[in-house]
Amino acid sequence: MTNKKPEILLLTHGGWGEKLIDSIKMIFGSTDRITEIPLMASETFQEYYKKVRNKVSNLPENSLLMADLYGGTTSNVSAKLSQEFKINVVSGLNANMLLEAVASIDNLGDREVVERIVASGKHGCKNVLKEIQLSMNSEK
Repeated sequence: MTNKKPEILLLTHGGWGEKLIDSIKMIFGSTDRITEIPLMASETFQEYYKKVRNKVSNLPENSLLMADLYGGTTSNVSAKLSQEFKINVVSGLNANMLLEAVASIDNLGDREVVERIVASGKHGCKNVLKEIQLSMNSEK
């Protein structure tokens, strides 16, 4: 499936990725190339793997899987699928990461773009009170 444009697939515990997609719609409007597959508490690794594999087998090359927790079932399933399919995988999903991914969706095959997505997630994590104090101290 090399002619189709890359897509973003969110893999989250309990399905909170759907609400994140709704939030992204407030900024970008259309999110037709972003979907989510929730991991529910009742599912085994193998059940979830089969469900995600079915979706990934229909995704274009260079699509991006964004898992919520590194080392959890969502990222482990993604990592396993990356051995079989030409996909990108990141974990630690947050709003900044998804915003960057959506803004870069047509270039997900570029490794630097994927690194920028991860960096934006890290950059968006702040101790707000500390940042305000630093800002106020630098203004003096």
